[in-house]
Amino acid sequence: MQQRTHRGPPDRPLVIGPAYAGLPEIAHGGYVAGVLTAALAADSSRVRLRRPVPTARTLRLEQPDPVHVELHDGAGLLADGVDVDVLLQVPEPVSADEAAAASRRFAGASQHPFPACLCCGPAHPGGLGVFPGPVSGRRVVAALWVPPVSLAGDRGELPRELVTAALDCPQLWALMVHVPPATADRVVTTVLETRLEHPVVAGAPHVVLAWPIGRDGRTWLAGAAIFGPGGELCAAGRQTAAVVGGWGVPLGRDHWAVAPVAAA
Repeated sequence: MQQRTHRGPPDRPLVIGPAYAGLPEIAHGGYVAGVLTAALAADSSRVRLRRPVPTARTLRLEQPDPVHVELHDGAGLLADGVDVDVLLQVPEPVSADEAAAASRRFAGASQHPFPACLCCGPAHPGGLGVFPGPVSGRRVVAALWVPPVSLAGDRGELPRELVTAALDCPQLWALMVHVPPATADRVVTTVLETRLEHPVVAGAPHVVLAWPIGRDGRTWLAGAAIFGPGGELCAAGRQTAAVVGGWGVPLGRDHWAVAPVAAA
């Protein structure tokens, strides 16, 4: 692990607004991972989501040492992150035209288990608008994505929190597109590993690519990457999603009509 100078107070209040939800009243996992990554001032991190992170409640961000950060509520630890090198083999990207065609095949446009999701929800009025669909002839999903200018910082770049959020959902869609539609598996994201390479510039066309890695016991693995207008790799990530019972994201599309979630 690379040592860093400790930045900021060790205990900071934090409220994640409802606009940053993934599931109803639960903060988007990728966004939470980005909050912890930004707190570390890290370009490469591993974040473990311990419990659903509620929106619209006062939480507490603690940094016990320079390479470790924790998110708490009154009941205990919600998530923690560490500054580590993330190694990930990224497949060859698709072209912008192929990504645009894939986006037109986005299954969530007409049927979505959580249509107000920050990243991929078509009903979110100010969301990221990442809509990945299957790519012909390849075991990947892709989207042509123009990051909204309204979400950019002063330099016209998307904040880390939103870059990590943009990597999150495409990984789940890579699984949902490629598993059998009748599978009863429901998952929750437990670990998000992220590597940030170059800024994601708002208003410019980017290609988002995601791919299934496979199943390991009671977990599913998937990867994602964001490529800039010149084909440069801007960010890459790997997600571990645990199979749970009774709630979570339904991987099988036959089960999208009923997607119960846990109370925040």
